[in-house]
Formats: sequence, C-alpha cells, structure tokens
Amino acid sequence: MPKRLIKPASTLAFVGYRFSDRHFLSMPEYLQRRATDGGDAWHEKQSYTVTYSQSVPVLNMSAALSVSRLNYWNAQSNNNYMLSLNKVFSLGDLQGLSASVSFARNQYTGGGSQNQVYATISIPWGDSRQVSYSVQKDNRGGLQQNVNYSDFHNPDTTWNISAGHNRYDTGSNSSFSGSVQSRLPWGQAAADATLQPGQYRSLGLSWYGSVTATAHGAAFSQSMAGMSPA
Repeated sequence: MPKRLIKPASTLAFVGYRFSDRHFLSMPEYLQRRATDGGDAWHEKQSYTVTYSQSVPVLNMSAALSVSRLNYWNAQSNNNYMLSLNKVFSLGDLQGLSASVSFARNQYTGGGSQNQVYATISIPWGDSRQVSYSVQKDNRGGLQQNVNYSDFHNPDTTWNISAGHNRYDTGSNSSFSGSVQSRLPWGQAAADATLQPGQYRSLGLSWYGSVTATAHGAAFSQSMAGMSPA
C-alpha cells in the first residue's frame, strides 16, 4: 500500500506489495515461463520502493533519493538505488534552462551489478521552442547520447526531431527520428518516422476525426466533444 508523508519542501513516499503464495505468477513471470517452455522462473515474493525528495526553492533546485528492492521466493534479491539532482537556472540572456544528473546502481538477481550516470540539459530557444541534450554512461562501456529539438510555438502544430548515438561493448549504432502532430479543420493528423542506418526504418501516419455522410455527400471534421484521443 502506498504511503506518503509530506513536509514543507520535502516528500517521503513508500510503495510496496507482497505475495502470500509462492506459487502465484505475475504476468511477467507467466510470460517468462511460457517463453522458456515451462522452465524455472523466479517467483516474486515482495517489492518495495522508498523515495525521499527535497526541494530548495531559494536555489531553484531539488534532489531525490530512491531505494527499491525486489525479493523472490526462489532467488536472490534485486536492488536498485538512485540519486537525482535537478536545477533551473539562467545563463546570460537565456532564461529557464534546466539541468539534471542522476546516479544509479543496480544489483541484479543472480549476481552482477551495473552503475549508471545520466545527465540532461534543456535550453529554451526562442518562443516555445526547446533544444535538449542527454547522455547516459555505465561501467560496462555503454554510452548513449541524444539531441532533441521541439517546436510548439504554433498551438495547432507540434514538431519534434531527435538524433542519437549508442555505443556498447559489442558495437554502436545511430538513429534519427521525427514527428509532427497537427490539428486541422478536418481532424487531427500525425506522422512519425524513424531511421537506424543499416538496420531498420519506419513511417507512421494517423488521422483522427469525424466523418459525416448524407445523401448530398460526405464531410470530414474535428471529432465530437468528448471523443478526442487521449
């Protein structure tokens, strides 16, 4: 059962659950057992997450510490620790910049661990435009970088373009993606595309609206009130 204690500028939250029957299978465990043709599967026993967050308004800064533990009936525990720092600041004429950095450590069931560092910075660019850069590195040689540009100055149309590069101990790859969503007189249209050179490419198109057909013809329009997509 989740619990939350709140003090000025701070929050302490607890979320946990426990299975009373060691033979109960959660959906992920059931799918894992099917994928392994009924082989041995880890049976979850209990899980909990404790998160403490603290904001410092005078510094436009906040911090959060999270500890998670997943216990099994028939395997060792899986532990996760994360510390996050976030700050909003200005740099010269640039206002509303935001930066964050997170440190994480994962201790896996069956042995082994992984340390990760994640950092991101978001820079407002003009009116209702934003450029962001993120980087993630781990102690296994993995390095992931991504640059993203968002444009939402037009209330009816939103653009998003991103480029990324991932490096692993087994190789590397790059990816490019973009999307646009627009509200038109005859409905809401969206398109997205993804390209990973040498591996795959995809293109998606969608439209959401209403069609009214009569003896005099058909007409497209925005969807009726209460029927718009989530």
